[in-house]
Amino acid sequence: MKTLLFVLLFAGACSGNELLGYLEDWVNVKWWDNNIPGNCLMGCFEPQPYIKSLKPYSSVNYGFTFLTENPTPSQVSCSNAPNGTGGASGPCPVWDEKAIYLAAASKNGAAAITPSTSAATPGIVSIAESSRMAKMHPDGPKRFKISLGGWSDFARVGNVQNARSIAKLMGKLVLWTFADGVDLDFEHLTPFATINGDDEFAAYNALVAALREELDTNVKPQWSSFAATRKQQLQAEYNALQPWQQADMKPYYQTNMNFMDEVGKNGPDHLEVSWTTRFNAFLPAGNPWNYLLPGSPRPNQTFATDNEGAKIWPQSGASFDTANIMAYDAGTPAGALQLNFTTIMNNFVTYGKVPKEKINIGFEPGEQAAGGVWEGMAADKEIATYAKQNGFLGAFVWSVNPSPTTNPNGTKLAPELAANLNNIIKPTWRWGPAPVYTKCDPTTGNWPGL
Repeated sequence: MKTLLFVLLFAGACSGNELLGYLEDWVNVKWWDNNIPGNCLMGCFEPQPYIKSLKPYSSVNYGFTFLTENPTPSQVSCSNAPNGTGGASGPCPVWDEKAIYLAAASKNGAAAITPSTSAATPGIVSIAESSRMAKMHPDGPKRFKISLGGWSDFARVGNVQNARSIAKLMGKLVLWTFADGVDLDFEHLTPFATINGDDEFAAYNALVAALREELDTNVKPQWSSFAATRKQQLQAEYNALQPWQQADMKPYYQTNMNFMDEVGKNGPDHLEVSWTTRFNAFLPAGNPWNYLLPGSPRPNQTFATDNEGAKIWPQSGASFDTANIMAYDAGTPAGALQLNFTTIMNNFVTYGKVPKEKINIGFEPGEQAAGGVWEGMAADKEIATYAKQNGFLGAFVWSVNPSPTTNPNGTKLAPELAANLNNIIKPTWRWGPAPVYTKCDPTTGNWPGL
């Protein structure tokens, strides 16, 4: 009987459906604030629009932290790789072993975490405030993870030792920010692996294994005690301020000290490791275009990244809690591909052996990169309904907060899509009962009354 009860409890501990949103940490942010430690050098979300934008989601990923010293969104290939030529090509160096960055290393405060970090950096403060407001959301807590990588990150892991060092730093960053885990959004593994002397997939798989171990055996046991230590640090910082500074900064410090009490009381939730990859990660032999709709353009050449998942999931699937499928930005010289989303999801299940309950299908409403064209609201609602009815985890949206400058249509459409997906998926807290946090002021993001 006890064994049966344990099995039932364990099965229920990782259940429910998810609606995930990616945050753009450069949109709706302030770049200076005298009343927040670190002065928001790496940007702090404006509380009111940030809190409003999170409403439909059960989980968010903070994008992005980087291995590279120089994030380059315009780069498309590696000049030090075979066939890496042209104006859009650039260097793809091995990680410098110095830091995890939030911006170009030349910028003041860009290093979010280093091996010697012993006090909150501007980057830690920015991420931690985002994490705190997600947990203290007026509609209830949202899970919050830190994304490492993204398109702009052209630095390679390079080797297994680097992988272990990166895992240590990301674990440390999770602990300092009380995030709920790490999302690995490595978009250039295939070209990296062509560089002479680089076994990037082996390094990546080592990173996944080391990160899983770091979160489970080092970060999780320290969670509550570090919350108490962090409260002491905040109190000491506040006590050292001048009286006029204390008056101005009391809302930040008192909010965070109160929050640390609740962090310690709740303890750690499951610390997640997620894999974000493309729609072509798993394909049937001899049919590389099986995911195209009948009227779609068909390029003359297949993608170099076809079946990339076969080099990752067999080795690392047990360490991943989630697989996020980027089913967008599908532009080609032949035209924008028209994707069969249900086939893509089932390719992951059939050929990748990825459990349905770990799979989120991804949408990008409005403008897309690389000449991709959005499939439309009605299509996304139909796909989400299929995911819900067929046992998939859920869906994600890029992004929670599109830029009105680069994505004016997305700015309007993303919140509409998220609201529709919420009604279909009906997301819940994914691992066990949700923690209990005091709900923040929806205007200031602070503890109520401060």
